Amino acid sequence: MVPLNSAPCDACYFCQRGQQNLCEDLLFNNGAYAEYLRIPARIVEKNMLLVPAEVPLEYAAMTEPLAWAVLGFEESGARAGDWMIVIGAGPIGLMFMNVAALAGVHVIAVVKRDDQIATAKLFGAEQVVQTTAEAEVVAAARRLTPDGRGADVVIEAVATPATWEWAVDMVRKGGVVNFFGGPPSGTKVALDTNRLHYGDITLKASFHHTPATCRTAFGLIASGRFKSAECITGKVELGEVPALFQQMLTRSGGSREIKTAVFPGGVAR
Repeated sequence: MVPLNSAPCDACYFCQRGQQNLCEDLLFNNGAYAEYLRIPARIVEKNMLLVPAEVPLEYAAMTEPLAWAVLGFEESGARAGDWMIVIGAGPIGLMFMNVAALAGVHVIAVVKRDDQIATAKLFGAEQVVQTTAEAEVVAAARRLTPDGRGADVVIEAVATPATWEWAVDMVRKGGVVNFFGGPPSGTKVALDTNRLHYGDITLKASFHHTPATCRTAFGLIASGRFKSAECITGKVELGEVPALFQQMLTRSGGSREIKTAVFPGGVAR
């Protein structure tokens, strides 16, 4: 079984409006670095899924973050044949790329490091803009869209003021920007109100997941369509987690690291 980390009440104002991710009584069960976990009854009832025998448990464990990307993609309204720019090639950015590509969307990735170029293409990006190689990142990204008009949808998955501003400048008139990356509380950004108003641009954000997007994400994993194997770039035992965290804090960023699977019972070497 794979239990998700939350379950809505399905009774509050937001749940009744189909916004279960904003539930006023959203029950969380965070924390997973243990040999055993007690799963609340509501999560068992509403948001725990049976893993088929042929699906590795470490693949199923990625249902939760992938469900975030599925919700963000669905709420952005992208359709097959649309052009999407994804800013950021961390785990969530890569998941957005994969979900969009599977839906027939043309994906342009905006990345920083050299190793992220190949990784973005592996997860579905047709073209890549490297920020450290371009003097004008926005112009470089827009040039890759049809007639240079900008993308139909831009996903911001970095969470900095600069990338939030890039996102608005990269979208076409009438397009949608999804500020998926959440900067720290109190962060301010400067946006061109003239462009927003006369460009008829929609700005939105997506938070968390719903039972429906969890099931969609799990379906992508169980069917083999999502690149689960490529997403897991490391495996450790439970006792190695502190050292892993220290490594993550001090790494220079020169290698392709996406997700590390943690095995409480030990890893087959």
